[in-house]
Amino acid sequence: MSRFSDLIDQLDNLDQQDVKNTAKLLGITAVLYERLYGLANAKPDEKLALSEGQAITKELLTKRYGNYTNAYSAYQKAYGIKCKTGWNNLLSLVEKLPIPLSTEERLSKLEKDIQSLSQIVLELVQKE
Repeated sequence: MSRFSDLIDQLDNLDQQDVKNTAKLLGITAVLYERLYGLANAKPDEKLALSEGQAITKELLTKRYGNYTNAYSAYQKAYGIKCKTGWNNLLSLVEKLPIPLSTEERLSKLEKDIQSLSQIVLELVQKE
């Protein structure tokens, strides 16, 4: 009978360890969810936000994107806008919109977000 009670004790210990591991996993998942929610709802980068009273101009877009085609393409990808060709048509549509991030800026932001989430996971795992 002692052999069976040893097996039952071992199963109980495994079950308790499984419950502890599940609780740790749920805790890590909850923290990651909160962090991802915060990142998803974060304000746009301050460097891309225009100061109050500053308008989007042809010069600003040319400096950022190089030419009309690149500027139009960036806004079309970001906001799905369509307009007739010409700076005046484009400027009238985008005057109230934030400046879209370039691919490099989006990748850089994504990389930073992934690094911060990885750091959180490491801290949570090491804490236990």
